[in-house]
Amino acid sequence: MTAVEDRLVTAGRAGRVERRGQRRRRVWIAATAGSYLLDTLFLAALAYSGAAPGRIAVAFALGAALACAGFYAFTALDWNLRLRDPSLILPQTVCGVALHTAVVFAVPGIAFPWLLNLVTVLAFATIWLSFAASLAMWAACVGLSGLLFYAYSDRIGVPLAGSGQVAIVWLLFSVVLGRFVFLSVYSASMRNRLHESRRKLAESMDQVRELVSHDELTKALNRRSLMARLEQEKSAAARTGLPFSVALLDLDEFKTINDNHGHAAGDEVLKAFVRTVHATMRDTDIFGRYGGEEFLMICTDTGLEGARTAAERVRRAVAAVDWARVAPGCAVSASIGVAAWKPGEQIDQLLGRADGALYEAKRNGRNRVEIA
Repeated sequence: MTAVEDRLVTAGRAGRVERRGQRRRRVWIAATAGSYLLDTLFLAALAYSGAAPGRIAVAFALGAALACAGFYAFTALDWNLRLRDPSLILPQTVCGVALHTAVVFAVPGIAFPWLLNLVTVLAFATIWLSFAASLAMWAACVGLSGLLFYAYSDRIGVPLAGSGQVAIVWLLFSVVLGRFVFLSVYSASMRNRLHESRRKLAESMDQVRELVSHDELTKALNRRSLMARLEQEKSAAARTGLPFSVALLDLDEFKTINDNHGHAAGDEVLKAFVRTVHATMRDTDIFGRYGGEEFLMICTDTGLEGARTAAERVRRAVAAVDWARVAPGCAVSASIGVAAWKPGEQIDQLLGRADGALYEAKRNGRNRVEIA
């Protein structure tokens, strides 16, 4: 039942993300429609000033309206979700280039500044399009403008006949610059959000790796990590001939601590024990929680006597801790069993011998180190 619930939660979360994406796409289409409306007003103003026929403004408005309505309907019906480009960036870019260049081919006398609108179109496209697609759109704009320049070289111009047309051209230029700045700022904010999302994802992955490889309570390596490191040590020892040893550590009478002082005090003892071992062991050694109150230390490049010395150092450090400060009335000691790996020996055999030595330490009075 839990697996089914997890799948339902995941599906619900994916559905919410998809709905937010669709709303965002429709907002962009509406913003594009607003931009086309502003362009239509400029064409109407140029027509009023005598720089362009009025039918051009009407045709541009109809074309833009049909395109935006089509794109909006496509997203409203969720048909765009079947496509590799659900945001329809490339079709919208092609439509924008076609509409603006069609105006210039129809009225070459307003080629400048009208062609500047292509800068806005390409700035919009390059936020989302791949480098190859952006390059293709740039090449299309270059080709169309080159065709225009060569075909209508004697008619291309800037409508500056009178103060009215000068004002219109200046306003159009200002609006194009404003759009470009807005899109640039939006692109920069997207990059910042993406960088922040990646940073948070990296932090989350670090936390996941920490949870997977470390014991949640003590923050020491967990059993899975210890077993993996043991296999690595065994492979390295078999390859190089260098020794390694293990020490199984068990807190003496830990159940009594839990029974007399509570599990919260027992948890504090475990954490303090791990801190003590970490402060005492060599940097090259590996230490973690093997299970319950049992811990494992892997002594790298170390034979039996060296591991015994390391284990004795840890035992003395644990015995020297003022445990009453951790949990009033507590006295904690550790019994330790040490075994050195033998060539050809399996990990479970090595641990079995260390566990036997640990049992001997318990049987011989606890708070001591025994070797296999």
